[in-house]
Amino acid sequence: MAMGGTAASTGARDIAPPRMSTGAAGWMRDNLFDSAYHTALTIVSGIALVAAVWFSLAWVFGSADWKVIAELGGRFAIGQYNTETACPGQDCFWRPQAGLLFATTFLGMAWGLIGGATSRRIALMVASISAAFAFLPYSLETMGMDVRLLMLANLPAVMVGWAVTRYTRWRTPRRLAVTGLAFGLITIVLLSDPLLPVRAPLGLFGAEAPAPSWAQPVSVLYWGGLMLNLLLAAAGILFSFPLGILLALGRRSTLPVVKLLCVLFIEVFRGMPLITLLFMSQVLVPLAFPEDFPLNTVSRAAIVITLFSAAYMAENIRGGLQGLHPGQAQAARALGLAAWQTTLYISLPQAIRNVIPAIVGQFIALFKDTSLVYIIAMLDIVQMGRSFIQGNPEYLTSARELFVFIGLVFWAFTYTMSRVSQRLEELLGVGRR
Repeated sequence: MAMGGTAASTGARDIAPPRMSTGAAGWMRDNLFDSAYHTALTIVSGIALVAAVWFSLAWVFGSADWKVIAELGGRFAIGQYNTETACPGQDCFWRPQAGLLFATTFLGMAWGLIGGATSRRIALMVASISAAFAFLPYSLETMGMDVRLLMLANLPAVMVGWAVTRYTRWRTPRRLAVTGLAFGLITIVLLSDPLLPVRAPLGLFGAEAPAPSWAQPVSVLYWGGLMLNLLLAAAGILFSFPLGILLALGRRSTLPVVKLLCVLFIEVFRGMPLITLLFMSQVLVPLAFPEDFPLNTVSRAAIVITLFSAAYMAENIRGGLQGLHPGQAQAARALGLAAWQTTLYISLPQAIRNVIPAIVGQFIALFKDTSLVYIIAMLDIVQMGRSFIQGNPEYLTSARELFVFIGLVFWAFTYTMSRVSQRLEELLGVGRR
């Protein structure tokens, strides 16, 4: 007769692992209290964290005075754009709001095309936050019903964009890119002069018959606030990425002249501070062009930021290209692919995929660098707050609250970009073979 047997034949039953070795208790035991040294560090760090959170919350909800944020209001978003000096009648606020509607519609289209939880959350979050501003406790004289309705329209706008890409033939990446570019150009025209398309060809609204107050041209000198930071960042990201790819390919080129020019461009722009380049764009560049050349302050700043970022982007792309195994290019040539086909369809997609964290890091740095335009007298969101504090001494004691709020605004945008990057890495399998 056999002496052994299975658990079923002997009546034995499985014993659950100890409670302290599984779940949250097990994780804490393995990671926080696995030794006397780690236990001491955990206790000290926990006390410091609790104290920091306690005093921070006490300041935020107790002693901090946030009236300066309410006093600045819409100037945080658009600067001096809707003042009487910039727009007689102050009827121009609808134009940046229309640009915001284009942005939320585009995010809805991207959500419908890409799908997934991340794109949905971003689109709905932007639309919801924009719509929530319609409920700010301002009087109708300060914030009219038309402004509130335009803010609320961001919610249906994002759903319209989603429906367009889900239920029409517009569901292709190329058409989405064309739509985004068209939205950007329309927004620029609206911000500067909404009647420009008919003013020049038809000769309307001259000195004898000026344009109505809601369509008055607004000089770029009055563009400011977060709107200016976003416009400069969008232009820099949109144009520095393809330019960086071309520079990276040119630096790896076998043509000596092309390689030399790309190396000179990259090293010159990487070797100079952005502040110096911004100064040069405003002081030296106008000397090289006629006085009536149509290149304003914002355009020059956007060009400099784009070129500066493209130099760093080129090195990120070049690093991705150098990390590829040469056997892939050799296999492509063995299959009969031309050099440009190998680069475009095999090498470049893999290189970009491998350096997504570096690319997004460059985009985040570019967005933060837009605050440096204050050095050339442009009222971005940082300079807008700083100039308001300097011009209103009664709010000097609220400087901390002001700059904490501005820091949170920048953090919200950069954190969103970081989360999108992480989600994209997961979808593309970056770091996995």
